[in-house]
Amino acid sequence: MKTKMVYLTVAVEIDAEADEKEVIENCDYFFDSSEIVSASIEEIFTEDQMVDRMENDDLYGLGSSNFA
Repeated sequence: MKTKMVYLTVAVEIDAEADEKEVIENCDYFFDSSEIVSASIEEIFTEDQMVDRMENDDLYGLGSSNFA
């Protein structure tokens, strides 16, 4: 079977005192479709990191996204 990779950006609002990596490691997520071969969380960015990356290099082209 031939496949292709699609990247999604998902924002998760968590308690300000929570450790984001620990929360995501213990979080259930589901992408349910018979056409999905696999899904995994590849990177975790804090809000500050996203703002910094958007200002400096437009992370994944999100500046032109209708959803950013």
